[in-house]
Amino acid sequence: MYDTIIVGGGSSGLQLGALLSGVEGERVLVLEKSSRLGGRANVVEKDGFIVDYGVHLIRFGPKSAVSRTCRMLGHEVQYNALGTSWVFDIDGKAKVFPTSPKQFVSTRLISKKDLLTKGLPLILKTKRGDHSPYMGTTVDAWLDEKGVSGGLRRYFHMVSASMQVCPFLEKSSAGEMLTNMQKVLKEGISVMYPRGGWKPLFQLWKDTVKRQGGIRTSTTVEKISLQGDCAVGVVADGELIKAGSVVLSLPVCKLPELLPQETEASFVEMCRKTRPTAGIVLDYGLKERVSDMAGLCYLYDPVSFGMFTSNIDPSLAPPGRQLFTFLQPVREELFNDRKQLKEMEHILEQALFRVFPKMENAIQWKRALHLPVVDGAEVNVNQTMDKRPGFRVPGVKGLFLVGDSTAAPGAGGDIGHESVHLAYEAIKRSK
Repeated sequence: MYDTIIVGGGSSGLQLGALLSGVEGERVLVLEKSSRLGGRANVVEKDGFIVDYGVHLIRFGPKSAVSRTCRMLGHEVQYNALGTSWVFDIDGKAKVFPTSPKQFVSTRLISKKDLLTKGLPLILKTKRGDHSPYMGTTVDAWLDEKGVSGGLRRYFHMVSASMQVCPFLEKSSAGEMLTNMQKVLKEGISVMYPRGGWKPLFQLWKDTVKRQGGIRTSTTVEKISLQGDCAVGVVADGELIKAGSVVLSLPVCKLPELLPQETEASFVEMCRKTRPTAGIVLDYGLKERVSDMAGLCYLYDPVSFGMFTSNIDPSLAPPGRQLFTFLQPVREELFNDRKQLKEMEHILEQALFRVFPKMENAIQWKRALHLPVVDGAEVNVNQTMDKRPGFRVPGVKGLFLVGDSTAAPGAGGDIGHESVHLAYEAIKRSK
């Protein structure tokens, strides 16, 4: 008998399990379908490189939900700050991608006229304003309303692409983008990378859960076990495992087949209609250094972003070598056309070789990933925070949700990390 069973051993599930175990003293069991933990944030070791599953930075660094989780477990996360970020613009030239007031003034991406008449006033309004009226407005429509064009428009395009993993301005939510920018401006911290990578964080969360509970991989949960309208455990690989409560740590688009019949129909339909973000990821282990760039790198054609991860944290690559990771967000429906995805991968790779001409001959190994789910919910006008599912499953007592497709604040992975604390409080209140 466990206090809580968590279905899904990704970042959110492990963090929540660690809090319930390490802070509340609960006996927690984490069940993961695949053979390894981490989900869409897992870490692998390859030829001396420590490789993330895509681009995984932590917004707000010491002020983040991840740091809050670890602090509650008695561990202080150390961070490496990123250096200057760059965008390879439509003319092919590298220009500073501004992340500070000083860089806004000095960058060649935005003309001085646009900066003075549009850019600085918009940034000031972003920091001070209420952006809730724009939640249902697309970034495209907001930019048109504000008369934004040229390099300043491309700047906001790249912000939507990287912050919300949604470069599709005709559906990305302007209100969500501005709200997230506002928090960055107020906190004074954009993104940082955990020193030593994600591996020590996963180890902390796993060890905490295992002290008085357990973790099982390669385990398929077939259904939620109910007693009346209360969740009392799960059936996994034919075995009934009992618990006081059950948490589902899965993208909500994958939940309908697992949710009990007692779940409210409107909730099931919301889950079924939720669209995830999707993307092509290219990872390269490089046998020699090809760039000193230590911040984010953006391409405007195709719209994509990434980093030389080992320039930010040298411990992730063997001495004298480099680790490079890049993500191009793509439309989810493209995963019905594998040939087109492969062609897009080739176009992205050739674009990278043009801006980093030494890279092609320095490749020790390459990993290409076509991910139908990067984040559980795309932050578009139909999936703003107020339109995503909460942390209790309606109609079933003792059944909870956590993860990056729930009604937590933020964008991208931030949603999952923030959801950990909201789900944690919901579970505590239910006891």
